[in-house]
Amino acid sequence: MPALNHWSEADAAAAIAHYGAQGIGEDLALRTYSARLLDADPELVLHGGGNTSVKSTVTGLLGETIPLLRVKGSGWDLAPD
Repeated sequence: MPALNHWSEADAAAAIAHYGAQGIGEDLALRTYSARLLDADPELVLHGGGNTSVKSTVTGLLGETIPLLRVKGSGWDLAPD
């Protein structure tokens, strides 16, 4: 059975605004939103959770751009905060 697309531009924008207010960038906000959409479908999620990640960058103390891979490991909940 194919998975249904539950993506909502309005909900994605709300996630960006919500996490942005906490100093979290758009890339991580959208990765969290999309991972929670997947997590909400029991047919797509293995017991115990799975991994999800997003490539990102951060600014170092000297202003340099540092590549970063943010990973949510297995067993951690993606429930809304």
